[in-house]
Order: sequence, then structure tokens, then C-alpha cells
Amino acid sequence: MGRAGARGRRAAAVLVPAAVCVAAFGYGLPKLAPYHGVLGTFRALTSGWAVVVLAAAAVNLLANWVFIAAAIPGLPLRRAAAVNLASTAVANTVPAGGAVSVGVSWRMLSSWGLSRRSFAVYTGVTGVWSTLAKLATPAVVVLVLAGTGRLTSGNGAVATLCLGAAICAGAFIAGVALVRRSLRDERAAHAVGRGAQRWADRAFRLAHRTAPTTIAAAVVRFRDDSVELLRARSRRLTLASIGNDLGWLLVFQTCLLACGVPQSQVPWSRCLAGFALARVLSAVPVTPGGVGVIELGLTAYLAIGLDPAGAARVTAAVLLARALTYVLPIPLGAVAYAGWRLRRPVARSEAAAATEGAEGAEGGES
Repeated sequence: MGRAGARGRRAAAVLVPAAVCVAAFGYGLPKLAPYHGVLGTFRALTSGWAVVVLAAAAVNLLANWVFIAAAIPGLPLRRAAAVNLASTAVANTVPAGGAVSVGVSWRMLSSWGLSRRSFAVYTGVTGVWSTLAKLATPAVVVLVLAGTGRLTSGNGAVATLCLGAAICAGAFIAGVALVRRSLRDERAAHAVGRGAQRWADRAFRLAHRTAPTTIAAAVVRFRDDSVELLRARSRRLTLASIGNDLGWLLVFQTCLLACGVPQSQVPWSRCLAGFALARVLSAVPVTPGGVGVIELGLTAYLAIGLDPAGAARVTAAVLLARALTYVLPIPLGAVAYAGWRLRRPVARSEAAAATEGAEGAEGGES
């Protein structure tokens, strides 16, 4: 029964996302705009606009790499790029790819000399920062639209956006309070560590094994290391998170203009609201990277009230933006991973030499 249940869960993890994608791309999007109109928009795309959208996509990728480099002091930007592309390629293609992508990141970073302890801090801090940024974005967008008097619409999409933004804002405030408490109060870290140790003891007892006795100490150590990193790099991480958001928005707005969608049909305020809506939809972990869900939801919101030709141009812009932000990292990630595999022996020798040098320096000081 247990094995059958596990097989059923694995099958569902593959079949449910596949069914959502088939429904979105095979039924939902063609109902909004027939694909022949979308293909016509792509054919009309000029080489000049193609260069512009590729440049916007490059800026967006660069923002991701800067974020990783900001979280790992001393990591060159080229290595941050390789880690980001390879892990993103896995996350965007494999069921439960988020967990697998962490393993890919660890293999690459450890080959360059990053310790387990530093990797844990990097994973924890970037995960928290990215989650908080994702939660904050819809609320910030709603505030900007309200402040400029553009939070008006004749459909229920804005109401959905406002509701999602309110929920995200509440989760963001709670998350910030929890992070501040955990980082500022050492007693809270010790309490969390003791709780984690108790839960680990119970879980290992059920498996008839002995739990490690260092979990509580590891939690406190993680907290201390995180405080040290954030003390030095919190501003850089925050700016890099904002850059991530602006990079995606730049790609999205550029694709709308490149596909011939004028401001009179989709003004900047509607584009901004669509971006926030995509953020809310991406929080629903139905498919890897929200593929299918984001395309359908975003197109439905932006194409409301447009004629068939306008809806086709909007659909083309959404698909182009998603191709540049979701699909493009997959082949680039495969190339980056293959390049790392070829250079892995060299990377290990460099990491070993760096470790030996550090140990020699410590011996000389003593």
C-alpha cells in the first residue's frame, strides 16, 4: 500500500502539471486568441525589436546572477551565472524541480570550494529574500496604482489582484516579523533549535534510528552565520531582489511593445498590474515555474476588451516574454552544466589549493 501510494503520488506529480499545461495551451489560450493570429504577430516582429527584447532578456538574466553573487561573497559573476542557469533549467523542467535544483547548485558550488555551512546560509537567506520579495511585489504594485489613480477596471481581475495583494502583504509582514525576531533574539534561535532537535528525535525514532545530536547547535550556528551575512550584505541583497523584479517587468513591457501592443490598449499601469498578477499566480505550485497557469491568467487579464487582432498581439507578447524568462534558461543551463562538468577536475584542484593556502596561512599565524 505504501509503495502503491508513493507511485500514485509520483504519477500525480507528472500527470497533473501535464494536464494543466494541455488545458492551458490546448484549450484556454486558443479560445482567447487563435494561434494563427499569434504566429502572424511573430512573423511581423522586426529584427530591431528582436534585438531589443533579447537585450532585455540579458538584463533580466544578469539581475539573477547579481543576486546570487551578492549572497556568496567572493563568488565571480561567471560562476553565479553558471549556477543560476543550470539550477533554473532543472527547476523549469523536472517535477519537484525546486528540490533537485538545490542539489545541482550544491554540486557546482562545492566543487568551487564552498563549504556545507556556507551553502546552507546561502540557500536559507536567498530563499527567504526571494519569498519576501515575491510576497511584497503585489502589494507594492497595488499601492503604486492606487497612488496614481489607475486602480480601476470593469472586470473582477483587479478585485482578485487586490485580494491576492492583501493576502501576500499579510504574509510578508508576518514573515518579516518572524525573520527579525529570529535574527535579533538569540534565545528564539536556541528555542527553534531545541524544537528541531525534538522533532528530529521523534522522526528518527519512528525509523528505528538514532538522530544526530548536533541539530540544535546547527540551527544556532546557521542563525549566527545569517546575521553575519546580512549585516554585511542585506542592502545589496535587497537591491538585487528589486533588480530581479524590474528585470522581469522590463522583458514583459518590451515584449508588449515589440508585438505591436500600444499604450492605448495596454498602458503601463495595466502591464504593472499584470506583472503583479503573475507574481500571485506563480505562488500556486501546480506546475514548474507556473507554466500554463501564468500564461493563461496573464493573457486573460490583459486581453479583456480587445478585438481579436489585439488579443492575438497580447497573447504573442505574453508567450514571447515567458519564452525569454522561462524557456531560454533551459538550453543555456544545459550548456552551463556541461561546461562545469568538463571543468570540474580543474575546479576541484583550485578549491583544494585554496583550502591548503588557507590552512598554511593559519599555521603561519599560529
